Amino acid sequence: MLFLTLALARNLPAEENTLVITPVMAAASRKLSAFDAVHPSATLYPTDAKGNTWKCVPPSDWVSGFYPGCLWYLYKYKKEHGASDAEHIRSLAEKWTEGLKEQQFTTSNHDIGFMIFDSFGNAYRLTTNTSYLPIINQAAESLSTRFVPKTGMIRSWGTISDQKKQTTIIDNMMNLELLLWSSKHGGKATEGTSEDLVRIAKSHADQVIDLWFRPDGSVYHVVDLDPLTGKVLKKRTAQGKNDESAWARGQTWAIYGFGTMYEYTHEPRYLAASQRAADYYINHLPADFVPPSDFQSTLTGLEFKDSSAAAVATSALIRLSQQVNDPELKKKYFTVAEQTLHALTHPPYLAEENDKAGLLNHGARNYCEDPKSPLTDTALIFGDYYLLEALLRYENAEKKLSQAGSN
Repeated sequence: MLFLTLALARNLPAEENTLVITPVMAAASRKLSAFDAVHPSATLYPTDAKGNTWKCVPPSDWVSGFYPGCLWYLYKYKKEHGASDAEHIRSLAEKWTEGLKEQQFTTSNHDIGFMIFDSFGNAYRLTTNTSYLPIINQAAESLSTRFVPKTGMIRSWGTISDQKKQTTIIDNMMNLELLLWSSKHGGKATEGTSEDLVRIAKSHADQVIDLWFRPDGSVYHVVDLDPLTGKVLKKRTAQGKNDESAWARGQTWAIYGFGTMYEYTHEPRYLAASQRAADYYINHLPADFVPPSDFQSTLTGLEFKDSSAAAVATSALIRLSQQVNDPELKKKYFTVAEQTLHALTHPPYLAEENDKAGLLNHGARNYCEDPKSPLTDTALIFGDYYLLEALLRYENAEKKLSQAGSN
């Protein structure tokens, strides 16, 4: 019934009902392979690019897991479609994943989830290579060391020993999957059990529901807490327009992160939180379905958009459409996801040609008023990652739509 409902829900013109995924994947194959040709040693990872050359960062950077993650998604697509170069792409994915192996011991920040789960996590899920499993589990254990019992949350930034301030950001919702997945695959918390990983993830998510959401469904970016008492010191932004504005990608982290929590726990409060964040996001979208870098921005023009936020939202909304039970909500979330994906896979957002390093134009790291800044109007490797993920999720939904339509 879900997919019959969605089949009737489409608002795109008839000739555009089915997105053409093949050219986008072909462009991804060219661009991802081109980076490897220039950086064959797998020691520097792509982060952002305004032209045809990626800026690079070391394996310890928070974005390092996205390039191998892109390769794993491309491998999945090619393998499922019987592409002759599927195994070559797998070999690249394995090489670039291996370059992140030492990051499993990272305890200096919360981004180990992005680093390890997007690389080794996808690698294990697609190959079941058992050598990847202890690395993922060690990463989960490392992340658990940043949990602060008094606040009930994982510390995002700063040293574990800081007793004056704990800083936690909405992005941390994306790293909880590492804990939940590891708990089902033999992982454990430091000096604890697999159930402690679940407890940490739930505690963190519950605090985000209580402390991050505003009455209108938007979320704060940063909350500073007293690690000794749990008292909130300040709610603020680090990447948005101002402390009370809604940074667009932060809003999508909430949609996605709470959808993940519901996927693993089936606890209704997490689905409700994902919907709450999604409804604010959808209600404030512009006509082209790609948000500005901050929803309170008054800046106009493509240079102030954030295609990476749109990519995260698309992937999350496709999944959300399958998690809710109400037919109208299914239709709502799927239709917005499909229309956003249509925008992202066509100009001006899709950079199909080789004069641009990334797949998506017009991404933004931060709200920024200077279009020449590297913080805005740029390709972002994580934008490409979530675009590929969204395309795979969409293709899977399309297959189910076809099967439902033939029954």
